[in-house]
This record gives sequence, C-alpha cells and structure tokens, in this order.
Amino acid sequence: MELPVSIVIPFRINGAKSRLSAVLSAEERHLLALSMLNDVLKVASGEGKIIILSRPDFDKCLAIPRVKILYSGLDLNDALNEQIEKQSDKGWPENFLIIMADLPLLAQGDVQGIIRTEGDVVFSPGRGAGTNMILIRDPRFRTYYNGLSFPKHLESARQRGLRIGIYTSYGSMCDIDTPSDIPEILLHGKGMTKSLLESLGFVSKKRGTI
Repeated sequence: MELPVSIVIPFRINGAKSRLSAVLSAEERHLLALSMLNDVLKVASGEGKIIILSRPDFDKCLAIPRVKILYSGLDLNDALNEQIEKQSDKGWPENFLIIMADLPLLAQGDVQGIIRTEGDVVFSPGRGAGTNMILIRDPRFRTYYNGLSFPKHLESARQRGLRIGIYTSYGSMCDIDTPSDIPEILLHGKGMTKSLLESLGFVSKKRGTI
C-alpha cells in the first residue's frame, strides 16, 4: 500500500522570472509565473494534498481552488526545511514531494513517475543542473536550492547515507528561466502558459522568439 503524498510547490510572484525581462515586461512575467503555477497545479491535482509555499505578497490569482497556502518570510531552503521538520515531528507518515512552479510541460505521469521511483530521496533534475522535483521519504534530508542545486542535493543525500533515486522525463526537465526556453512551451505546451504566450504574440514571431 502506497503512503499518501504531501505536495509542496514553492512560488514567488514578486520579481518572478527576471531573466526573461528582455522579452517580457514585469506585468507579463507576473502573468507567466501565475500561468505556469496553474499548469503545475492542474497536473498535481488529485495526486496528494497540495500546499503552495509563498511569501506574504502572493496574490492568490489561481484558477484552481482548494489548495492550502502557507506564507513564509524565510528564504527558500529554510522555508522548505522547516516544512520537512514539521513532517518529521508528525512521525513522517507521508511522502513529501517538492515541485517547482515553473514546469509548464510537466505531465500527470511525471508526478506518478517520481512517486513510483524507489529511493529514500528521489531527484528530478533540470536541464541546467537545477532540481525540479524532489520526493523525500527520509526526514534526514535537507534541501540546498541555490545555483547548481542538483549536485549539491546528490552530495547531501550521499553524506546522510540515503538511497538515491533519479526520475527524468522531457517535461520534468523543462523549467522556464530564459528566452531560449520559451519555444519549448510553444512547440510542446498544451496549457495556460502556452495560451498566454500566444496571446502575447510569440507564435506570430512578432518578438522573434521562434
């Protein structure tokens, strides 16, 4: 029998996706961040209890209701590790899955895929050596998001003697950070993020994205 899953999605709206400022205004980046979050929520819905972990400036512009929102003024790692510790205090009754909010090509099968992958901790790396998803089954693990986080997470798990699993797929690796990432959404996306970009004129090549 599989243990239930708690899904935590870290999300920052203020100053989101600044590396896209060459092709998107601040307001458009705001809309993009919300669209990607909604696409991730649609995929994760029904797979477990969902928590959005955000700062107090989060504006709740969600297309999907019935998600719990936790506000924290801590930095990303401190906020996530605080949640891991809280789960541990409860006796660690559940799998703890972290999903980044900028994965508009993520599929429901990807969430199921990482959950089915064996390991005390299972990592889903991004294309730039980041970590797009982490499934934690052992409360000794701690996150180290910053820069090239994937090798840091691997080393952290090894130092703690944890069994490591790796899950990869095209959709799980495609986080959106730079203008060169946008064509991936236009070519392969199906959700709100693609619709937004089309409404901003990218498909007609007005901005030279593809």
